[in-house]
Amino acid sequence: MEFSKLFIALIFILQTLVFVSSAPGNSNLFREYIGAEFKNVKFSDLPIDKNVEFHFILSFAIDYTTSSSASPTNGKFNIFWDTDNLTPSQVAAIKSKNSNVKVALSLGGDSVGGGSAYFNPSSVNSWLSNAVSSLTDIIQEYNLDGIDIDYEHFQTDPDTFTQCIGQLISTLKKNSVISFASIAPFDDNQVQSHYMALWKSYGHVIDYVNFQFYAYDEGTTALGFKYEKQSQSLLAISH
Repeated sequence: MEFSKLFIALIFILQTLVFVSSAPGNSNLFREYIGAEFKNVKFSDLPIDKNVEFHFILSFAIDYTTSSSASPTNGKFNIFWDTDNLTPSQVAAIKSKNSNVKVALSLGGDSVGGGSAYFNPSSVNSWLSNAVSSLTDIIQEYNLDGIDIDYEHFQTDPDTFTQCIGQLISTLKKNSVISFASIAPFDDNQVQSHYMALWKSYGHVIDYVNFQFYAYDEGTTALGFKYEKQSQSLLAISH
């Protein structure tokens, strides 16, 4: 394995802390975002411990056009990860070789086409219909197991975000398209307001919380983390 690939993998290892919310089974879980940096990283470049459940999270699927001047598509998702190195056949190969591996896709992310990737639905019903259809196609093409919600910028209110995402997860699970879902909040007032609203109404369908510690400023000390208070408020709501 090239050093650069290993370094990238280790950076992502340190970026996210995972809370097991309602998911049963093995609590030894490792999750790795992959594909967003286009550094030719492949599934096989990462060492996989057979004693833990291992989730690769393809980053990202975004409801924007793929043109240079990307624009919102109201729930019609397109693939924005490294499709040269992370293909359906490679998903099948890594899962076949490792029974403890599952693969998901992440929605949103920070940016697209040189600008912020905004959550910007026209309406709940139209966005939901488009999202269920387009994501089902992608998930089934790649034989994926779950989705991760990583929207970081919003042009809608928390309630609309809650209804769109909550109903999306619920529908995909009901249709047996996915078996798990996660959310990826971090220390930002707008992000917290949207994800707290989602958790309060749909926490029962969310299996994991990936808290993004790398969103904190460089040099933040242990005393500077607000994680304990935030995570307790986020996770204290019973299912």
